[in-house]
Amino acid sequence: MPTEETGQSSPKASKDRIFVFDIRERKLQEEFGEDESVLADLGKWRVQIRGEFDDLFQPPKGVPLPGEHDFRINMDATAKVPYYQPYRMTQAERAEFEVQIRKLLANGWVTNSHSRYAAPIIFVKKPDATLRMCVDYRGLNKITTKDRYPLPYIEDLLDKLHGAQVFTKLDLASRYHQVQLHPDDCHKTAFIAPDGFYEYKVIPFSLANAPAAFMLMINKILHPHQ
Repeated sequence: MPTEETGQSSPKASKDRIFVFDIRERKLQEEFGEDESVLADLGKWRVQIRGEFDDLFQPPKGVPLPGEHDFRINMDATAKVPYYQPYRMTQAERAEFEVQIRKLLANGWVTNSHSRYAAPIIFVKKPDATLRMCVDYRGLNKITTKDRYPLPYIEDLLDKLHGAQVFTKLDLASRYHQVQLHPDDCHKTAFIAPDGFYEYKVIPFSLANAPAAFMLMINKILHPHQ
């Protein structure tokens, strides 16, 4: 991304708002080593960008406004509605569930449910030993009509980079949670825990068609800037 030091103007914020993770100092050190002059220059650039586009670096909250990218769950109307009992949790998993469900409720991404659908939740240990809560949507995914969205040819992507000198990578925070589920399909994402029953209002992770729908949305947003 251009900075004042390069003599080029900073890019203007686009009409479509997306939220991105901040650049961490630790990542800068991993990438550029301990060169203090390089880290100092990057630190100034980081402060400048954060100050100019601070609203874009805030953690996303709430349900996105409805629009053409609302996610639909199309399925076999004759299929049996998947309903599963909750899996057993350890005490550590119960404690982590309480933490994560409070965050999801506070952000407005889930709500209490009375759906006929129910998917159990499981916990997966991440490399840093913390627990990731996942919803087991295999039953729902099995009866969902699969969408297709082709990946771009790598050769075409490389051709578009010809002559470019400045490159930017965006890492979206809670990327799927920035896309709203169509209100008619929210009840299909219901998940069950030993002491609660909830459904998503945004796209949950591990749902069929979510990657294709997200890629299509991002390509549409960024297409005018290619």
